Amino acid sequence: MYAAIEADWNDNTMKLSDSGTGGAPDTMSDLGGGRVERGAGVAVWRQIEQTLAAEIAARGFGEDGRLPSEGELAKRFGVNRHTVRRAMLGLAAQGLVSVEQGRGTFVQPGAIDYQIGRRTRFTENLRQQSHVTSGKIFSTARVKAEPVVAKALGLRAGTFVYRVESLHEADGVPLTYARSWYPAARFQDLPEALVRTQGGISAALAEFGVDDYSRRWSRIGSMLPDADIARRLNINRQQPVLWVENVDVDPAGVPIKYGITHFAADRVQLYVEQDQ
Repeated sequence: MYAAIEADWNDNTMKLSDSGTGGAPDTMSDLGGGRVERGAGVAVWRQIEQTLAAEIAARGFGEDGRLPSEGELAKRFGVNRHTVRRAMLGLAAQGLVSVEQGRGTFVQPGAIDYQIGRRTRFTENLRQQSHVTSGKIFSTARVKAEPVVAKALGLRAGTFVYRVESLHEADGVPLTYARSWYPAARFQDLPEALVRTQGGISAALAEFGVDDYSRRWSRIGSMLPDADIARRLNINRQQPVLWVENVDVDPAGVPIKYGITHFAADRVQLYVEQDQ
């Protein structure tokens, strides 16, 4: 939505709004409480960003936190839509708003703390913070392990594994999209077990005698999402995501899962728990 924006920094070519006095257009617009001044040394888009940020701080967008549309904001400030998009990109970069495809732009309620430690469990993590959680399995497939997957699981390349794609939400908002791989020889009917447990991975693994497991290592980074990740997390492709690559092991230290989890970066902040 906010991609490849090229706008004149001072909007010199834009039609100025009437000052409201019946005279010629002035260099100042005061529309709906937003004052925009051309030629003041501060880019018009930056002035709009600052005005909206102040209104967000004052909780000026109602209970649902939905901002006006691009067209409404353009009309309010007397600018074109490209300038509004530049301002919204600035707000998103600050973590103040998030864009939900097909719904609009919303005030970001604040990043959720997500703990990365030896016992990383999505549901436990968020329920401790009083969030309502839900999850779904998108797909399961029996595939041959690529070299990276095989190495992480201590297998030979080409060994069969189950690839599982899943999504987890917090309070109805997509938070994580994950791809995970499990040794097929050890978890022979994992897809059926996931159906029986309604997508609960811990319960499914328990059916195979894995009553507990822990994180061996995690690697954290950031990236811009591809189309599939953006669609799953309901964000645009200009919004960065955090990724956590990881390996889980059983109590004997044998790898049982290799995975990569993607987080909407403006919805979560990761913190690493030091091993005890």
